[in-house]
Amino acid sequence: MKNLLLTLSLSLAALPALTTHAQAADDLPPPRAAEAGSTDDLPPPRTSTRKPRTAAAAESNAAVDPADDLPPPSAKTSRARGFQPTLKYGVDDLLLELGGLTDATEADSYSTLRAKAYVLWQPSRDWELRAGARVDGAMQRGGVADFTDLSADYTDTYVRYRSGDTRLTLGAQTIIWGRVDEIPLADRVSRADLTRFVLDELPDRRRAELAARWEQTLGDYKLDAVWLPVFNAAKLPDAASIWSPINLTSGEVLGIAPSPTVAAIVKNATISEDEHGSGGGGVRLTKTGGAIDYGVTLARTRQSQPYYQIGGTPFAPTLTAIHPFNNFAGADMELESNGITWRMELGYTDGIPVTLPTAATTTVPSLDWVGGIEFFPGGADTRINLQLVAQSLQTSQMVLQLTEYYGANGEIETTFGQGRWNAGLRFFGGLNVKDLYLNPEISYSGWEPLSVYAGYHYFNGADRTLAGFQEDHSMAVIGLRGQF
Repeated sequence: MKNLLLTLSLSLAALPALTTHAQAADDLPPPRAAEAGSTDDLPPPRTSTRKPRTAAAAESNAAVDPADDLPPPSAKTSRARGFQPTLKYGVDDLLLELGGLTDATEADSYSTLRAKAYVLWQPSRDWELRAGARVDGAMQRGGVADFTDLSADYTDTYVRYRSGDTRLTLGAQTIIWGRVDEIPLADRVSRADLTRFVLDELPDRRRAELAARWEQTLGDYKLDAVWLPVFNAAKLPDAASIWSPINLTSGEVLGIAPSPTVAAIVKNATISEDEHGSGGGGVRLTKTGGAIDYGVTLARTRQSQPYYQIGGTPFAPTLTAIHPFNNFAGADMELESNGITWRMELGYTDGIPVTLPTAATTTVPSLDWVGGIEFFPGGADTRINLQLVAQSLQTSQMVLQLTEYYGANGEIETTFGQGRWNAGLRFFGGLNVKDLYLNPEISYSGWEPLSVYAGYHYFNGADRTLAGFQEDHSMAVIGLRGQF
């Protein structure tokens, strides 16, 4: 049997830009103040370094520091105070969700449990140690593909050293480069979490992976270099899950038009993954503080999303997930004018494998662009984030994948009821191909840090698109989540 490379990359063109919480990690935290005893200046486990949004920044400037109400310390206290080791621990994230499926043959319901906890110790001003763990549970019931899964994994677990404008980190880290929301092109050193497809926002679709990181601030510039000594593939859902990129019930593969030949292979294949070797590395240089913030990124990495390659024999086929290296060069910029934030990224990637009609495999380059705006009409209660995306495989050959994709995506949200209620809509849609995802949601956060919500995930699209692959899996959900 000829080898056939079924492209399974969750391409940037298809991944929705659904939220504004992408964490670019483009800036080092400000240098520590000279005041003794300031042990609470550690960044939280996941912190965004993007410029503050206009409305949010205004509110922040108006806030009153509780420390202003304290009487000034006595001279004796000031002399006696020194650095005190700091130990923090708690829960990062909690999610409990129940979902109902009306059109799926695989199941009638899908439930999710996710909980993350951490311990953070700062023995001195220069050193920081963090350990984190998570528990994930999924249950699918009521159809031909029932399953229950409960697993444990690490979150950010590292040793970090700080000295002046230098920060060195070694260990498991979640690093998301880029400037635009949800589909940053410069996101080349992260590990994808595909267990819930696109239901979650970008930070929750990423996992920690082993990395060595050097961050250096040089005035308005920041240099960020990352090396991935051990490659970690994307975290995939259970093979029977409705969110799996391979549908064992229908014999379909994400990104490839369904056919009887593909279905016969998928339903009878033994599935495995090749994760050997290192993950590569990249470097990113950014500038902030001027009228326009900008950055450039160079990387040679193995993307964590898999490409499935067929092997074996006609009577015993195999599907092996492989992760070839890609070379990437990109540039991005951001500016704010009249209360509107403009963001843009441009990227060039080579070595993308594609499949010819003859079942032969070749590689082609890709040119990608994303541009977006974010603004607050009528004040801080309503936020609108809109983006346009374009992807073009630079080839004149006929291939089984989409060679061009143009789409729009974004998020609209508003708060009311003294800020306790939130209503929003996340979406993406294709402009040159049918590919529609809608996620309306309403939530109540009066019991902070917990909130309850109800929503709906709607999928409808053509073959070879994200929404088309999942169009039988539209789902109504209710849930409880906490951001601590």
